[in-house]
Amino acid sequence: MKEPVLPDDVIYIINEIKKHGYEAYIVGGCVRDTIMGRRPNDWDITTSAVPEEVKKIFRHTVDTGIKHGTVTAVIGGRNYEITTYRIEGGYEDCRRPSSVSFTRDLHKDLLRRDFTSNAVAYSPEEGYVDIFGGMADIERKIIRGVGDPCERFREDALRMLRAVRFSVQLDFEIESNTYNAIRENGALIKNISAERVREELTKTLLGDYLDRLPVLWETGLIRHVSRPVYEGVYKNGGEIIGFIKKADKNIAEAFALFLDFVELDEALKFVKWLKFDGKTFNAIKKLLENRRADIRPFYADVRKAASNLGAEETRMLIDTARAKGNAKAAEAGKILEEVIGNKEPLYIKDLKITGNDIMAMGVPKGREVGGMLNFLLDKVLDDPRLNTFETLSVLTAEELKKERF
Repeated sequence: MKEPVLPDDVIYIINEIKKHGYEAYIVGGCVRDTIMGRRPNDWDITTSAVPEEVKKIFRHTVDTGIKHGTVTAVIGGRNYEITTYRIEGGYEDCRRPSSVSFTRDLHKDLLRRDFTSNAVAYSPEEGYVDIFGGMADIERKIIRGVGDPCERFREDALRMLRAVRFSVQLDFEIESNTYNAIRENGALIKNISAERVREELTKTLLGDYLDRLPVLWETGLIRHVSRPVYEGVYKNGGEIIGFIKKADKNIAEAFALFLDFVELDEALKFVKWLKFDGKTFNAIKKLLENRRADIRPFYADVRKAASNLGAEETRMLIDTARAKGNAKAAEAGKILEEVIGNKEPLYIKDLKITGNDIMAMGVPKGREVGGMLNFLLDKVLDDPRLNTFETLSVLTAEELKKERF
């Protein structure tokens, strides 16, 4: 097998640790990715040196997770996590070990890892250390739990969602014992925080191999996260996968389409439970609330949608409609880009007249001002050419004559 090419900083870290008499390897996902010919995003290093020893070796370190053996070394302006070989005590909450102790034995450290593909270590000097057949599983594109998969999932229930995520991201098949262990232990996912579920689901829905997604409901795993979501995706999984494949790859669209067949109140409840940041939550909420909207390729309609929802949210709504087969959506999308490109007025702040201006013309202060501004904006959305101070002043005067204000 071709030896991986490590960055100079990683080689430097490994060599420095070894120079001081300790072992050091890259481990986990970065090894898996190099075997697959992929460029890792991060390089995790494991060592027999305990944290205090690591801190003595490198000039600039940060105690990012020192209780669990992790020290971050800053080399060339980049951060590299260096973690001591460790043994974990019993898991009391299906997520975190009750205790962590350090060891000088790499094999004992590898025993605690989730999947065989993530339990391979490598150093340029020793080559690969593979005690569970992880390299063969990577070559065969198999996700297999280390040792007894049921035990691994009882230790950390999040590993079940990670198995699904790796399957969808890497196009790996979950081997039968590991698959059955997910089915048997799915209820344990209730012990996992909403934030961690959100993180894994997000990475899964943005994966490249969505044909692997059905394992999420075929194992029943998503049922233990949310029964209404399970019922919506189980019955309509094929359509959902097709929708997400065709849509732009972003979080809001992926979740809106994933929840397209879930009753609105339940879908919104689920999204709220996942604790997204405010901007992402609001985008998903708008997409869900308007998912049955009639997308029409008319300038005024597109402007009014953008004014009501926001330009970016309207762009995503049009794209989800296109992904679901709305033949008019592509033309509506072109119109939206033209409207944005021309910087056409979409919001009250874009009007060439202000609240102070119309109060000076006799509109009473208060709600009447807002009402008049909204009236003027509606006119401008129909015809942007009306957006001049003179024209809006005339329209305001005409409305005042009607004694509406």
